[in-house]
Amino acid sequence: MDGRAGPDDAARDDAARDDARSGDARRDDARPGGPGPDDARRGGAARDGTGPRRTAAPDDDGGDAAPDLAAALAIIAEGRQQARAAYPSGAFLFLLWGAVWLVGYGTLWVSARESGRPAGAAAAVAIGLGVAGLVGTLTHIARRSRGLSGASARTGALYGWSWAIGFTAQALIVTSLAEAGASPQVSALAGNALAALVVGLLYLAAGALWDDVPMFALGAWITLVGAASALVGMPGTYLAMALAGGGGMVAVGAVEALRERRRRA
Repeated sequence: MDGRAGPDDAARDDAARDDARSGDARRDDARPGGPGPDDARRGGAARDGTGPRRTAAPDDDGGDAAPDLAAALAIIAEGRQQARAAYPSGAFLFLLWGAVWLVGYGTLWVSARESGRPAGAAAAVAIGLGVAGLVGTLTHIARRSRGLSGASARTGALYGWSWAIGFTAQALIVTSLAEAGASPQVSALAGNALAALVVGLLYLAAGALWDDVPMFALGAWITLVGAASALVGMPGTYLAMALAGGGGMVAVGAVEALRERRRRA
């Protein structure tokens, strides 16, 4: 053969094209609704090579993928911030009770340096500050847990009541010791140690409940300071509670306040 297509070859090519068109038509007919005008145009363009080539086009939503991801991350971050804002602020509690202890126990120590026993006015100041700290704590917890519901709201309410129950028990124990004949020095040492025990254990509980490591660590510190201050004796126990207890809470509260500000930024 000379390599040129003859009449038979042309006839076979025409027959092959007709068969291909017939197969396409049968497949189109098999679809619900049959072939449409768009199908005919696409088929003709594909046969004569004038139609656009099919390429892997990006997903129509691909351009919005990055913004959607950023929006989702923003929603998650906002949810975490709202959840964090619904729980008690460690910075607030640390600074509040740090100030109460620093001023209250400091006043007792200044008053008891010479006689070994604080004056009535100094005791009244310390008790008043303690009551103010308790009221501030309960108010803060109530406001923070107001937007919560279910188990979270119940946890916040129970934790708030734990403060009132703990200090009520502390006052009853100290009163019982005095009525049983304990000396004022023994009653004072017991009252200070029990107050530190109540605050320390409640900080430990809060740190465990809300996964707050600084609060848990401070609770451990306050508990140990209260126990150690009882060994110092009067009036040194007041100074130990003021500096190690109150000063420690103020220092940790300042650090925690900076951390909370950075999280909100």
